Amino acid sequence: MTNEIKRRGRPPLQGQSYSPHVQIDFSQIAKLNSLNIDARMMEQMESGLTIDKLISHEGGIPCATNIMIIGDPGVGKTTVLLDLIASVQIKNPERKCLFISGEMGKKQMWKYTQRFPQFGTVNTMFVSDYTDYNTKEVLEQVLNIGWDLVLIDSAAEIIDGVRDDNGWDRKIAESWLVDMCTKNNKGMNEANVFSTFLLIQQVTKAGVFVGSNKMKHMVDAMGEMRRNKESDGGGTYIEFSKNRNGHVAVKLSYQLTGSSIVYSNIEAREEEEISK
Repeated sequence: MTNEIKRRGRPPLQGQSYSPHVQIDFSQIAKLNSLNIDARMMEQMESGLTIDKLISHEGGIPCATNIMIIGDPGVGKTTVLLDLIASVQIKNPERKCLFISGEMGKKQMWKYTQRFPQFGTVNTMFVSDYTDYNTKEVLEQVLNIGWDLVLIDSAAEIIDGVRDDNGWDRKIAESWLVDMCTKNNKGMNEANVFSTFLLIQQVTKAGVFVGSNKMKHMVDAMGEMRRNKESDGGGTYIEFSKNRNGHVAVKLSYQLTGSSIVYSNIEAREEEEISK
């Protein structure tokens, strides 16, 4: 009977094998107080909106960060996040912001802009304009330009496009998206910009996140946009279940009007949640 050597850890990917004789370089191990972090990675991008205080304790969207937002259909995910990125662009004209629309076309977005004129300040790429190209190549090349803040709507649409164009399964396509975001977080693009990503993701009919645990672990913050039950007075709110930079389990109520978004007072909401 042959004795097999069992190794701990995840199994090798198909077509690959571990090489136990390779010498690994551990020179990157360092004490935390000696880490060489570029000061630009610690900056905040302020929008001037109340939601800044929910996203981070400093008040703004942190650079080199990944934020995923999920929520019920029609709750206003695209509207709220487009308003956020547009407000960042207006308040910080030196920043480069990009909206990647994988779900809506030009006609729909033009109608949006009639209601919310500030959306017109954001550079927008419609994925539908590049159907003659491989979605993977399109995304990699546009992000390599170097953007401070990128809104992707939605992650699921991008993943499906990459899967179809390359014959990949979902896990491989998700890994590609994670790696692409991480690469640009680190400033590995032509402009050496430490990109931040706002990723809208779909949910199941039960309101559960669609995606792997790898995607969950990749993001620095996971926000949920929901509707209150009628017994709670109705209305909509955003709440972070995970946030390495700011508030968790603090509900920020908001209301969509014809041409604006009205937020509640976050300081009052924070005190209310803490006192419970």
